Amino acid sequence: MTLSLLFLICGLGLGMLVSTIAQTQLQAVQFAFLIMLPSVLLSGFMFPRSQMPLPIYLFTFIIPVTYFLEILRGIVLRGAGITDLLPYVTGLSLCCVVILAVSLKRFQKQLT
Repeated sequence: MTLSLLFLICGLGLGMLVSTIAQTQLQAVQFAFLIMLPSVLLSGFMFPRSQMPLPIYLFTFIIPVTYFLEILRGIVLRGAGITDLLPYVTGLSLCCVVILAVSLKRFQKQLT
């Protein structure tokens, strides 16, 4: 549950980032699709990441869904503990911090 909360905070940060970039509702929807489509296709949910070309494989490490899927697979399929999931938790935490930092910085610029 705690790791799901971390992923949820990351998703809310992405939503806040989209809202600071977009000027209209239509732009916000388009930016959301621009984020969601690569997240689903490149996270390992649809296609195995190990079979992707190297540049795309390296790009998958900046997608938060990648880490959350690995966490879910570890818990549901293997019954993994927190020590087994530590690399993925660290990656998801790092993505969350970066996304929230960029979102808050952009949000502050809009206020002033």
